[in-house]
Amino acid sequence: MSSTYPQFTFVGYTCIILLIIGNVSGGIISRRAFGGEINAQSAYYILAIMLILSALMGYRNVKRNTRNHRKWMLRSVVYFSVVITARLIMLASRLIISNIGTYYSLWRCDEVFFVLKDEDTLVQRFAQCASSTPSDNGLYVPVHASVHEGKLGTASAVRVVQGMALWVATIIHMALVEVYIRSTESANHQRHGFVLEARDFDSSKTYSPRNSYW
Repeated sequence: MSSTYPQFTFVGYTCIILLIIGNVSGGIISRRAFGGEINAQSAYYILAIMLILSALMGYRNVKRNTRNHRKWMLRSVVYFSVVITARLIMLASRLIISNIGTYYSLWRCDEVFFVLKDEDTLVQRFAQCASSTPSDNGLYVPVHASVHEGKLGTASAVRVVQGMALWVATIIHMALVEVYIRSTESANHQRHGFVLEARDFDSSKTYSPRNSYW
């Protein structure tokens, strides 16, 4: 395979390398992303581990067991798209919690000041944040989560639902990819020489357009 289709091998290696770099970078950023909530952090870290392991398992099996290679690469692609589903869940759930109206998230005063950009507004809404250095105030205050209350309320709503959205999306993708793999078992391929043949391939038959499996 590698000697016959070098571009396929190059793309595969490049994807794995970029995937590892991206996940390491994402792991660093997740410490602060969306306020660094522990539920969001844990989701990012677990998802990164799942992505890297599935990609490496796919690489490990590319020359050993093509069927397993297909399964692991399917998992890798599906895990990679978790963030897309999580974003859709987040968009819907932030509206739901805004209508419920009883959700809050904790923000540092300097974070609130960064969003509001005005010290008078900051002190008016959060008297605890009164300080001579509002941009360096580490005191925490509860911020109402609602998309109907400007940038701060919307950001608070996103912070509340982000971790939940990631975990729900991860569970959905894990379940659906396993269902898909099992329901398409007949489409699995095995290595025959240097190409990928259908599982019911008969090596005694010669290739022809009429009995082609491609």
